[in-house]
Amino acid sequence: MGRFEYENRLMRDREKAFIHSLKQSGATFGIGDDGVEIDNYVVASDAFFEDVHFKRVWGDLSDIVEKCFLVNLSDIYAMHAIPRFVLLTLTLPKEFKGVANLAKIIGECALKYSVKIIGGDTITADKLHFSLTVLGEKQGRILTRKGIKKGDILGYISPKSILTGLKTQSFGRNAKMLKNALRFNKHKKIQNNTRFAKPLLYPKMLFELNRIARAGMDISDGIFMELPRLSRLNRLGFKMLKVKGDWLYSPEEYQMLYAIPKNKLKKMQNLAFKHRHFFIPFAKSVRGRFKETKKNWHC
Repeated sequence: MGRFEYENRLMRDREKAFIHSLKQSGATFGIGDDGVEIDNYVVASDAFFEDVHFKRVWGDLSDIVEKCFLVNLSDIYAMHAIPRFVLLTLTLPKEFKGVANLAKIIGECALKYSVKIIGGDTITADKLHFSLTVLGEKQGRILTRKGIKKGDILGYISPKSILTGLKTQSFGRNAKMLKNALRFNKHKKIQNNTRFAKPLLYPKMLFELNRIARAGMDISDGIFMELPRLSRLNRLGFKMLKVKGDWLYSPEEYQMLYAIPKNKLKKMQNLAFKHRHFFIPFAKSVRGRFKETKKNWHC
């Protein structure tokens, strides 16, 4: 296990312990979902740090900035809201050149995704870091991770057409992509049209699917890491309907995991199909508790 992988694994364990302790303090509100509902908005925050989430050699600045925006916008779409405003905190290395160019790239990306940057902070440190807080306008009932009922079907979205990136954006390839990037791309760019480099989002499709789902979430850590969390939150277990494979362990997909009533399966699949995607069922909710034996996708 390399340093990059080890630090990510260690951080996940620390994050779990930190959040648990923070919740016990009684000072939290809404922690545990992709974002939190406040009045007419959903608010979500995520960090994108050099040598934790990306390496600078993996892409141009424009590629790095766009992925930073996409992984943050994905949380807002997942909860059935439209991104409107962004707070940006930026850390610049002392030797960093091209500040004006970076500002131009960030501005262009914000315009591309129709969000306004309304503030933030800029500091100097040893590496390039981004932290975005996104405010999204609710589009009716928000979608959360809670609400799964016994007998519900769990599934994920994956493209079915070349037009939606069938060959480069298909669900389940990111574990291999990341390992290959760490092994073979230490000093060169990665392929920039893959889901690992640039996850394509389809908010119009998501808003239609969100209305059918009982619960849903953005998949960032991998399905196998999300299922125990969903199990604890909903006090249910899950019976696998699909043979375990890369799809279960693949991280950083930024694709949707949905829980739907069994009688809505065909409707869900037809709607996804209309948008050139598959809705792939992989589990059914049952009594009990789900426990995945594999500790971490890095193992």
